[in-house]
Amino acid sequence: MRLLTTVIDREATPLGELVLERYDAETGEVGYQVSIDGAFLMATHGCASERSLAPLAFARLGGGDRQAAGCVPPPIDVLVGGLGAGHTLRAALDLPGVARVVVAEIGARVFEWNRVYFAEANGHAVDDPRVEPAVGDLYDVLAARPGAFDLLLLDVDNGPGWLAAAGNARLYDASGLHVCRDALKAGGVLAVWSPTRNPAFFDTLRGVFPDALEIRTDDFSGPAGEISDVAYIAVGDALA
Repeated sequence: MRLLTTVIDREATPLGELVLERYDAETGEVGYQVSIDGAFLMATHGCASERSLAPLAFARLGGGDRQAAGCVPPPIDVLVGGLGAGHTLRAALDLPGVARVVVAEIGARVFEWNRVYFAEANGHAVDDPRVEPAVGDLYDVLAARPGAFDLLLLDVDNGPGWLAAAGNARLYDASGLHVCRDALKAGGVLAVWSPTRNPAFFDTLRGVFPDALEIRTDDFSGPAGEISDVAYIAVGDALA
């Protein structure tokens, strides 16, 4: 399926130049996509695996057990790393008990792109009053907020090992994962999106989070007719 693209806007960031494009497919489908320095990042389409991060992480937090028991979840604080097209944010907002979602995004204009171009695809997610924009490098945002979050949902760049922006590498090494762990509340959960299995990253993750899982997103991607990706789900330390 051949796509014709038209550049709509650009934004220079510390990690590279973000470019917003409209695409028109031969099938008549119209959508929008964002790249950085020419490397594709995210689009209107293909959102099932991105949306899987929130419910998969929530289940490990104990939310699923509370729902089954008919309990009301306590207020939950979430950080979404990488706004992109707003798919992960939408899924986070749809979780029960979510009181606040901090969205860390390197490009300030990406928030406006979501309002204008991606709103139909993500249900006007950035305009939800629970959303707190944080423009800046995700690593720095996390480091500045120790013990702040129940859930960290990271869909940054193209996942660990397939980086389009070299500056994101520190997020996925041991030092970056320690920053993630420190940003969690006791018993909080980290979820990381990846396009495929990454054994080296999984080993590093388990070195920081012994309670970690590698989950294919088949249950979410299959029904949507999309290719499955991988979610890494890691549980932080509980209270002693």
